[in-house]
Amino acid sequence: MNAQERPPVFSVKLVLGLVVIAIGLILLLDSLRWYDAWHLLAWWPLALAAFGLARLAQDGPLSLRGHIWLGFAVAGFISQFGPWGLLERWWPVFLVWGGTVVALRAIFPQPKRVRTPKAVPPSPTPSVSCDPETESTQVKP
Repeated sequence: MNAQERPPVFSVKLVLGLVVIAIGLILLLDSLRWYDAWHLLAWWPLALAAFGLARLAQDGPLSLRGHIWLGFAVAGFISQFGPWGLLERWWPVFLVWGGTVVALRAIFPQPKRVRTPKAVPPSPTPSVSCDPETESTQVKP
């Protein structure tokens, strides 16, 4: 595998693993009563933002999935920390944001990612077959 075929270091799987580790550590600190860590879980929109940024880094700045994750993260931050009623008044901004991304993707088409198929194991040859009707090199009774 040369340097061009290596998967990117910053990926959605890495972010998922780090998020699970962080949640586990927060809950461990709380269960050991070393730190009242439940208020740290109020920052859950950071996990969504990390997924969105990872998707943008992996698929490019016009990644629709990345912008969807970031949109949910922004909505989470507004609902968690923003003034009451802010999300109810400003939700059309998310429509404008989504429409802008879709329009930019239409103007600047993204290259298709080629997925390499997984290797399929070969099917058994007739000489290895256990089926008695096939001609094989098995000893017949």
